[in-house]
Amino acid sequence: MKRYLKLAAAAMVTAAMAGCGGSGGSVSSPMNGPGQAPVPAGPYRLEMPKEVLKGTYKESDHSAPDQNIPVMLSGQIEHGVSAFAAYQPTGSTSDTGPVLAVTGVYGTVLNPVTARDEFLKILDRRTSVPDRRSTVITGPRAIIPQGSSEPVSCRVVRRADQFGTVWEPDCAWADGSAVVHVSHTVYFEKPSADFDLEALAAKTAIIRNEVRVAVAP
Repeated sequence: MKRYLKLAAAAMVTAAMAGCGGSGGSVSSPMNGPGQAPVPAGPYRLEMPKEVLKGTYKESDHSAPDQNIPVMLSGQIEHGVSAFAAYQPTGSTSDTGPVLAVTGVYGTVLNPVTARDEFLKILDRRTSVPDRRSTVITGPRAIIPQGSSEPVSCRVVRRADQFGTVWEPDCAWADGSAVVHVSHTVYFEKPSADFDLEALAAKTAIIRNEVRVAVAP
């Protein structure tokens, strides 16, 4: 179970989102340049709570985060510290149910857009499965969830190896304090067009508020 969750967090065998039909009031646009950087939230650190999404998901894995990731991001994030947790629906008794994995690095982010892009590249490359190939088939799209002023960048990634093909929906955000990746359970047969990126973006915005802990400037 923990191995599965770690793969999910590393964006290897988890989920990302596709589908463009979603809740009203959100705005979608490409998120490729410095002009699309998220609104700074002020200095904060990441702290993974026991529950997320207003108590509907409980922590199921709080393994030690990979401290190699901040090293690889040292050119983009000063004094970086890794954070990780995975969650399943509250009341779930199955190891095969939906999983939300949250992986991030906090510190002083020098360029949020560049740091986010490098972070995703690192996660996409990290796999214990030989010959795994990752292809972004939807996005990344910048989505401003309803009720938020800060965009998240969402995409769907197809991952193929000798065991078959999975589709992974994910969303990420970056600002002056952190870069964070949120992924959902992988899907083995669900067509990518069925994913609702805006729904995942809305969940990511809630999680963003729940994992931020303000620190003195």
